[in-house]
Amino acid sequence: MKKTPLDILTILYKLLFASSLKTAITGSVYKQKRPTGSVLEDVVVNSLPVSGDQLQRGAGNVNIYVPDLLETVAGTELRIVDTARLKVLAELAVPLLTEFNCQQYRFWLGPTDVFEEPDTGQTYLNFRIEFQFFP
Repeated sequence: MKKTPLDILTILYKLLFASSLKTAITGSVYKQKRPTGSVLEDVVVNSLPVSGDQLQRGAGNVNIYVPDLLETVAGTELRIVDTARLKVLAELAVPLLTEFNCQQYRFWLGPTDVFEEPDTGQTYLNFRIEFQFFP
């Protein structure tokens, strides 16, 4: 049976919802998007297209959101990326996402990056997870 992006979404969601990462964050794990206006630490999983080839390939994203810190410098309030907290959560996420193999599929950790969201005062760590499904 051909796989869809929904399969990737479900696999990543179930993995992370039952993990130590879920218990470490102040928010929760979500599919596709976070609650509007969330100021908590949240994990959001989404998926990218899945090929229609015999050996199907696709990818998913795991985004870990952390609120920025507020610091006052020379009387001006600045938002600073909480790199220490991002690192703690990354250390919980990496072992879960590095590599997994089973009869139906395998996945492995792809590129990782950090993105700031100045409008929300938050920063997120993005993990791209590469998938291969077996017929």
